Amino acid sequence: MSKSDLSRSLGQSSVSGQLNKVIRALLADGSIGYTIPEKSRSRLQMYRLTDAGRVALEGLSGGSAGTGA
Repeated sequence: MSKSDLSRSLGQSSVSGQLNKVIRALLADGSIGYTIPEKSRSRLQMYRLTDAGRVALEGLSGGSAGTGA
C-alpha cells in the first residue's frame, strides 16, 4: 500500500505526521519493507508487510488460538 492508501484506510483525509512516524518505526524494526528498496524516495514507493510483521500481527490478533489448552 502507498502512504495515501494507508491513510485512507485509517479514515484520515491526508497523510499525517504521526503516520509518517509510525511508518519510519515499522521500517526500522523490520515489520514492513519497501516494495522498491533501491528507490526509497520514489513517488511510486509502496510498503509491504514482512514475515516479521506477519508474526507480530498474529501475536496482536491472538493468532495462536487453537494451538492447545
